[in-house]
Amino acid sequence: MSLADGGDPARITEALAPIAQRHDATVHQVALAWQLRCSPVTMPIPGTTSLTHLKENLAAEAIQLTPEEVQAITALVPES
Repeated sequence: MSLADGGDPARITEALAPIAQRHDATVHQVALAWQLRCSPVTMPIPGTTSLTHLKENLAAEAIQLTPEEVQAITALVPES
């Protein structure tokens, strides 16, 4: 399951922005936090081009999405 399959990136960013703001995080951190919660046996491997980017990616693990937020993000992914 991937947000990249959700179609319009602007629509996904718009949907994730309020969640990111509530968690004082970036949209990318929220997307990564969601992926980490989707499966206990799958580990996303995000691209990391700098030390700053690495720190942002690692900080995503600490984001505690609510069940409602997880559901809202999951709804962005079309069913296969």
